[in-house]
Amino acid sequence: MNINYDTKPKITFSLDPLHQAYCRHLFNSEPGSKYIIVSRRSIVGKLIHSFIFPSNFPVNRPLIENPVTFVLPVKNTNHYIYKSRFIYIPKWAEEKLQDYIEADFKCWVRERFEIGYKKKFDQKEIIEAILRGLNVRNNTANYDTIKKIDYRYRRKKTEKRFSELLSD
Repeated sequence: MNINYDTKPKITFSLDPLHQAYCRHLFNSEPGSKYIIVSRRSIVGKLIHSFIFPSNFPVNRPLIENPVTFVLPVKNTNHYIYKSRFIYIPKWAEEKLQDYIEADFKCWVRERFEIGYKKKFDQKEIIEAILRGLNVRNNTANYDTIKKIDYRYRRKKTEKRFSELLSD
C-alpha cells in the first residue's frame, strides 16, 4: 500500500544532520526518505505536535539551513485545522525542539555507551556502532560529537567519585 505523503500535513524546520538521523531512527523512517513520519507515541513526536501553530496566512520563513520535513499524524481533533489553515512552527519553538532533540539524543547515546561498556566494547567500537546504526557517515565531526558526549559523562562520573573520596 503506497501512501502519498505529499498530500499529508507536514512541517519543516532546521535540524542538525546527526539529530535528523536520530529522529529517523526514533520514528523508524527509511534513511533516504524525503519525510519523517511523526508518531505521537514518542515524546519527541508529542513535542513536535505541541509546537504547531495555525495561521490564516502563509508564514514566510527565512532560508532553512538543515531542513527536515516531518509528516504529522491526522486525528479527528486536528484534521479540520490542517485542512483549513496554514501551519507553522515559530522560531522560538523551533529552538526549543532542537534543544530537546539534542538532549534526548545525548541521553540515548549515554545509554548506548553504558550498555557497550558492560559488554566490554571499547569506545571506538561503540561510536562506530552508533554511527552505523543511525546510518550516518563516519566522519570526524560526527565521530567527535559522539565521543564528546561520552567524555563529558565519564568526566562527571570521575569528579563525583573524587568528591566521594574526599567526603570520608
